[in-house]
Amino acid sequence: MEHELSELRKHISAQGILVQDLLSGLCQELAEWIKADGHEGTLDSQSFELENLLSKGANDPRRIMLEKIDILLAEHKVMEALEALDLEEKNSPELRSSGDTSSDVSTYKSAFLKRKVILEEQLVANADQPSLGDAELKKTILGLVKLGKGPLAHQILLKRYASRLLKRVEAFVPSCSLYPATYPAALSKIIFSFISLAEKETSSTFGDDPVYKNRMVQWAEQELESFVRLVKENGPPSESVTALHAASVCVQVCLSNCIILESQGLRLSKLLMVLLQPYMEEILEMNFRRARRELLNLAESDEDPPLSPRFLSPLSVFASSSDSALISSAMKFIAIVKVSCFLNLCYLVFQSFGVHGKCCCMIAS
Repeated sequence: MEHELSELRKHISAQGILVQDLLSGLCQELAEWIKADGHEGTLDSQSFELENLLSKGANDPRRIMLEKIDILLAEHKVMEALEALDLEEKNSPELRSSGDTSSDVSTYKSAFLKRKVILEEQLVANADQPSLGDAELKKTILGLVKLGKGPLAHQILLKRYASRLLKRVEAFVPSCSLYPATYPAALSKIIFSFISLAEKETSSTFGDDPVYKNRMVQWAEQELESFVRLVKENGPPSESVTALHAASVCVQVCLSNCIILESQGLRLSKLLMVLLQPYMEEILEMNFRRARRELLNLAESDEDPPLSPRFLSPLSVFASSSDSALISSAMKFIAIVKVSCFLNLCYLVFQSFGVHGKCCCMIAS
C-alpha cells in the first residue's frame, strides 16, 4: 500500500506539471490571438491574470497545503489531518478573520472549511465503530473538540457509555430471578459506576464548563429512571418480605453511591428518592396489609401458628405439661408479637418516606 501511495503521489505531481505546461501554452496562444485581433490594450491585463493563475500552481503554499490535507483525508489519517488544519489555521490570519472580503481569501477559506467538515465526518464515523478502543475514542473526542464541536463530542462520549451500560445491564438482568433479595443493590452498583466513570471523563475532557455539567446531569437522571424501571419490572412480588428486604437494601446502597457522586459534583439523591418513593410505598403498603391480615387471622383462629425452631425450644419446657391451652396461648402470643414488630417496622419506614398520614389511616382501619 505504501508503494501504491508513493506511485499515486508521483502521478499527481506529473499531472500537475502537465497542467502547468498546458496553461503556459494557453497563455502564449492567447497572447498571440490578442495581438492578431488588434486588442493590444487588453494584453497587459490578460497576461497579468494568466501569470497570477500560473503562480498559483505547484508553488502556491496554500494549494500545497490543501493537497496535503486532501491526501491525509483520503488515507483516513484523521489525527495528522487535524494537526495540519490546526497548524494552518494558527499560521494564517485570513482564516481566523471574518471581515476580509477578498475573493481570493474567501475562496481559500471556503476550501479550508470544506476540508474541516470532511474531517469532522470522518471523526464521527470513527467514533461509531464498536471496536474502537478507549484510547482511540479519547483521541477522536479531543479531535472534535479542537474542531470546535464540543457538544457533538460530549454527545458521542455519553452515547458510548450508554451503549456499554446497556450491554452490561442486559447481561445482568437474566440473573435477577436467582438473587431476588440482592439484585437491586447489585444493579445499582453497575449503574452508579458507569455514571461515575462518565462524569470523570467529562471533567477531564471538558473541564468545569456548566453546559457539559448540565448535560451530564440530564444523562445521569435518564439512567436512574431506567434503573428504577428495571427494579420494578424484575423484582419479587410487592407483598412479599423479600421485596421489602430487597428494596431496603437497594435504597441504602443507592444513597451511599449518591454520596460518592456528590464529591464529583453530581447531586442525585433527591431525584433518586422521588423516583423510588412510589415503589417503596407500594411495597410497604402491600406488606402492611399482608401482616395485618395475618394478625387478624391469628387472633381469630383456634389453631396453633407455626413457629421457627428458636421459639419452639423455650416452649419445650412445657411439653410435659397437661395444660395444652397454656402452650397454645404462648405460641399465639409469640406469633402476634412477631407480626406486631413487623407492623411497627413498616410504620417507621412509612415515616421515613413521608407517608405518615397514610400509615396512620391504615393502622386506624
